[in-house]
Amino acid sequence: MILQARKGRSHGLQSSIFRLKMKTSLLAFLRRFRTWIKLYHASKVLVYGRELHVGKGARLWAPHSIRIGDFVYIGKNVHIEANCEIGDYCLIANRVAIIGRRDHDFSALGFPVRFSPWIGSKKHPNRYADEKVIIENDVWLGYGAIVLTGVTIGRGAVIAAGSVVTRDVPPYSIVAGSPAKVIGQRFTDLAIIERHEAGIRNGKFRLSERGYDYCVIEPAWSKDEFGK
Repeated sequence: MILQARKGRSHGLQSSIFRLKMKTSLLAFLRRFRTWIKLYHASKVLVYGRELHVGKGARLWAPHSIRIGDFVYIGKNVHIEANCEIGDYCLIANRVAIIGRRDHDFSALGFPVRFSPWIGSKKHPNRYADEKVIIENDVWLGYGAIVLTGVTIGRGAVIAAGSVVTRDVPPYSIVAGSPAKVIGQRFTDLAIIERHEAGIRNGKFRLSERGYDYCVIEPAWSKDEFGK
């Protein structure tokens, strides 16, 4: 009786583990499929690297091109509607908007704003259609941040939630507000920055199976070497 009970519990545990693995695999497949659909629809303007995640409701469009590096996460309801270059290992939180500074030519005489020439119109080419955003490697754009064209966000920068970025952001700066201003530094010591960037270049990074859980990381150095 005891042996049968143990076998029953063991079988039940194995069944639960199997169902959990199947559920995780299915969710991973659906995530990848949803990302593929969005990338397919944006394929005319989009070039992207490995392991790109695109969240539900995200929109990707540009007058000319969008270039996205490796291991980039784009959250739910993100709107990218401008020419841009996004580096490797960037994290773009939900509801971020990367948009044109001058999407409509509101200086056009005789046109109400509602019907003013639009940047994407072939009938009325907009002289600002070539403006773009450059986001370098290892940047975090917080929830609801807005980035306007014509700016460069330096590597390693952090943009606080709700910020409006209207000018260039120095590398490893932390900015917040509208318009966004520097409120701190992610790293200040040059040696630490060099070690951090060496770790990114040489480390091994792997997303979890579902793609948005915590990363499994093998740093390029040992804990003793880093002093921890």
